[in-house]
Amino acid sequence: MKKLNYLMMAAAMTLGLASCSQESNPGTPAEDNTKVEGGLIIKEVNAGGGFTQTGGKAGSYSNCSGIILYNNSSSSVTVKNIAIGMVPPSNAHATNDNYENDVLVYENADFIPILTGLWYHSGITVQPFSDVVIATKGAIDHTQVAPNAINFANPDYYAMYDPESSFNLKSYYPTPDASIPTANYWKAAVYGSGTAWMLSMFSPNVVLFQFPEGTDIAAYCADEANRYYEGGTRDAYNSNVCVKIPKTWVLDAMETFCIGRASKKRISADLDAGNGLYLNKMMYSAYRNVDEKATVNYGDNINKLVYNYADGVEGTTDPSGIDAAASAKNGAKIIYQDTNNSTADFHLRKGWSLK
Repeated sequence: MKKLNYLMMAAAMTLGLASCSQESNPGTPAEDNTKVEGGLIIKEVNAGGGFTQTGGKAGSYSNCSGIILYNNSSSSVTVKNIAIGMVPPSNAHATNDNYENDVLVYENADFIPILTGLWYHSGITVQPFSDVVIATKGAIDHTQVAPNAINFANPDYYAMYDPESSFNLKSYYPTPDASIPTANYWKAAVYGSGTAWMLSMFSPNVVLFQFPEGTDIAAYCADEANRYYEGGTRDAYNSNVCVKIPKTWVLDAMETFCIGRASKKRISADLDAGNGLYLNKMMYSAYRNVDEKATVNYGDNINKLVYNYADGVEGTTDPSGIDAAASAKNGAKIIYQDTNNSTADFHLRKGWSLK
């Protein structure tokens, strides 16, 4: 019904029979609907597991995990020295030693702490309105283990894979499928403990950033002057070591809280003013909402949009009602909402949009 209303309104405006405010009606054409300013954003995070294994194996499969970035603009973008990390603690409901007087100690600082290690790539180019799919726990065909998981054995996908680093836990980082070029491997800079990058299955947070050109990333992370320690000092297990990333380097950030667990913000409000929701062992994705007005206005999208989105779960959904994945398959160019507030920008989705 919503799509029909937009179509009728667009036809009326073509005949000069309709006039309405851009602010009050998302279907009103913009002055320039052929150019969209934007950049690379975090579109989807799926880390909670819950996939049923083949052969009646006990327990759910949790290694089909990944992050999808998205070029939210009408121009191709090239980002050199791109990096991904997370802010401590890994779980939002865990004890958080980064608070003083109920305020994050770095809330008004010029940096954000990135825990244990980070992943980086020398540079990627992304076409307009296109995805960057990154396997965080194995760029393989996970459907061989769990039929309803995702096949990451795709030459266009990327892999967090650096066996020469200490992030080399074989169950997390099997050798990528042969179809994936080594140029698509992300490298790890590790400065804390552990053999894997422990993106939370309960309440993932992700920070996307860019090192300045010419930066020796390994050297930057090894420099004590760039270190931050949860609680103020290095612990006995080297598990609370962070690297300070200037907030001016951050391209995007998002975080979630686990449903039903008392949690605290980890990312400062200037980078992300809210939190999305998450729940493990349900195969759910944290999925970005559509910017309805911008998407309806763009090009000939109005004839290609699919409505009645029904994949929101746990009482969450995309307020636009637009099925972004189905609309994109139908040829629409999706523009996602980016208000730097995960409460407004993300909802829980019933499984991967890659399906």
